[in-house]
Amino acid sequence: MDWFFVLFAFLFGAAVGSFVNVCIYRLPRKLSIVKPPSHCPHCGATLSAIDLVPLLSYFWLAGKCRHCKTPISPRYFIVELITALSFVASVKRLGYTPEAILVAFSLSALLVIAFVDLEFFIVPDEAIWALGLLGFMRYLISKPQDIPIALGGALLGSFIIWVIGFLGKLIFRKEAMGFGDVKIAAAVGIHLGATWLLLPFFIFSAFIGVLIGIPIALMKSRSITGYIPFGPAMAIAAGIVFLAPPSVINFVLGLYSIPTS
Repeated sequence: MDWFFVLFAFLFGAAVGSFVNVCIYRLPRKLSIVKPPSHCPHCGATLSAIDLVPLLSYFWLAGKCRHCKTPISPRYFIVELITALSFVASVKRLGYTPEAILVAFSLSALLVIAFVDLEFFIVPDEAIWALGLLGFMRYLISKPQDIPIALGGALLGSFIIWVIGFLGKLIFRKEAMGFGDVKIAAAVGIHLGATWLLLPFFIFSAFIGVLIGIPIALMKSRSITGYIPFGPAMAIAAGIVFLAPPSVINFVLGLYSIPTS
């Protein structure tokens, strides 16, 4: 019955992806995520069930609003697909366990953070609180005795990013890290704890930041030395560390001669 649970995870994840899209659109605009009901942002028409079927509606409607024919951003489909795949990845990596569910929802919060920061250069506090709470719950249900380690991870992660930002400001004479990045590190730190797992997270963040930062600067005709959102890189790095098999993490730690056991 493995295929059944994988299919269920995919379909449920796609449905969650629809809500993730709501958060991505409404949170940076300071709108309620509960009301009014889903509607076209261009003509204001309330969307019906046929407009809201995850993944499929985008194709049924040919990527356009059924009422005003305004093109729908492909981001909606992309976010639903990524969320669906992240739910599948979580259950394949962690099994059919409460931790897999918490990790899957954590990846959804990271998606909100990544897309909002990419477009608006802000990190929504609601997504940060959700990510941190989910990390706290992971410890609560599996190893409550290590909750102090989780809190230590929040402090250590945020402190490292703050120090990097402080030194960057001294060197470049301008802001190098936003406070939103500090909050992301704190929330991810709760998941990883005050452990060596923070090292792969920061290494992947830096590497991914370079990979996506340069194309963003080129596409938007922005100076590479100017401000480029770091939240997406941190979100992707956190997702990798959450889902990566132990062999990947051990390999990264082994590069720095850090014992893995």
